[in-house]
Amino acid sequence: MRSGIAVTALAALALLAPQAAPARGKIGVGRQMDLTAQGTTIGFWAGEAVPGTDWGSPGTYWKRRDLHAYTPYLWRVLRRNQIPLYFNLRYRRDFGPIPRGKPHHHDALKIIRTANRLGVPVWGWVLIPFSDGYWAWEGAAAEQFAATKALVRWERKKHVRLRGLALDPEPRVHTPLEPATAATIMGGGSDATLSSLFQQAIDPAGQCSAWRGYARIVRWARRHNVEIAAAPMPAALDDLGDGRLALQDATGFIVPKAPWDDLFFQAYRSVFAYHSGHDPGPGIVSSYLRSARHEFGDAGQVSLGSAGRGPYRRLQSLLHDVRLAATLHAREVPIYSLERTLRAYGGPRSLIRLAQAAKRPFRGSRATASTSRARTLRATIRHADRAAAASTRAITAGRGASLPPNRWPNGCRN
Repeated sequence: MRSGIAVTALAALALLAPQAAPARGKIGVGRQMDLTAQGTTIGFWAGEAVPGTDWGSPGTYWKRRDLHAYTPYLWRVLRRNQIPLYFNLRYRRDFGPIPRGKPHHHDALKIIRTANRLGVPVWGWVLIPFSDGYWAWEGAAAEQFAATKALVRWERKKHVRLRGLALDPEPRVHTPLEPATAATIMGGGSDATLSSLFQQAIDPAGQCSAWRGYARIVRWARRHNVEIAAAPMPAALDDLGDGRLALQDATGFIVPKAPWDDLFFQAYRSVFAYHSGHDPGPGIVSSYLRSARHEFGDAGQVSLGSAGRGPYRRLQSLLHDVRLAATLHAREVPIYSLERTLRAYGGPRSLIRLAQAAKRPFRGSRATASTSRARTLRATIRHADRAAAASTRAITAGRGASLPPNRWPNGCRN
C-alpha cells in the first residue's frame, strides 16, 4: 500500500497498477473465531500514518505513529458496524527483535488491545524495514517469512488476537522503476523502451526462488491455522493471460499459486488516474474483480483507494464503487486507508455511510459493466507484459544463460 500519490508510482505499475474475511471455518492467529458475515463488508488498511516518514531515511521507519484519529467515537463506529482493520505492523519495530539503539514503541499494541477489548476485528498487515524494501517484493521472501513467524509469536506472547496476517506484494521501495517508468508502461511505450526499462529487474531464476519462498509462507500459515491474505498490485492479473510471469518479474514481485485465504488486488482508481492522466472509471474495479476471481477463485477480491485522492476526492465516488463491488458479490472491500478516509470525508460518519453502501448493491447488470477506458488501460498494461516476455531471453542471455519467462500456473516449471 502506498502512502501518497507521489510515492504510489509503483502501485500504478499495476496500471500496469490492510476487515475480516467472512467465516470459512477457520480460526484466526489468536484463535479468535471468525464472525459470520452477511453480504459484503468493508474494512480499512490502517496504522500507516507515521509523521516524518521518508523512505530515503531508513531511521524514520521507527518514528511514532499518529493515533489522534482513534477517538472513542471512531471505536464506537468500528464496533457497531463490525468494520475490520488491517493494521500496519512493522517487523523489528512493533514486533520481533528491535535493533540496538532504536526506540521500543507500543503504539500498535495499544490499538490492537483496544480492538480486542471492544470486539473490533483486526488483522496484522506485515511490513519490513524501509532499508529491506518494506513491501513483500521478490527479494524479501525470507525476511517476510521471518516476520510472519515473529508476528505469530508476538501475538501469543502479548495475549492479543489477530484474525489473520496480510502481506503486501509490490516492488520494493527505492526500486529503479521511477514514475516516468510507470507513465511509459501505461502510456504504451515502445517495445525497445520497455525492454530497456526492464533490463535490471528481469530475473526468472530469482523469481522462482521468490515463488517458492512466498508459497512456503502460505503453507506454513495453513499448517499453523493462521488466516493468510495479501494485497497485490493488480499488474499481477494483467501478467497471467498469456500463461507467463514476465511482467511480475519485470516489476520485482510475485503472487504464487498457493492456498491464500484472500487476495485483495489494489484496484485503486486514484492511482490509475494519476499516472494515466484520466480516470478509468468504476469499470476498472469490476474488471479487476472479475479477473481476480477467474484466476484465484473465491480468494480473488479487490481493495479500493486511495480515499480523498483523484476520482475519490468526493465520497460519492467511493460509495458508488463499494456498491459496485457489493453488486458483484465481493465478500469484503478493504479501503486504503482509514486515516485518509477520516481526513477526506469529515470523520467517522463517512465510515457509517461506506458500511451502509456495502449493503446496497445496484439492481441490474449495467452498473457492473466495464468501460472503454478501463479496457484500454488494461490492454496497454498487457502490451508491457508482452514486451517483458519478449525481452526475457535476450536480457538473460546477456548474463550468460538465456532463460524463458516462468510459466503460469506451474510456477517455475518452464
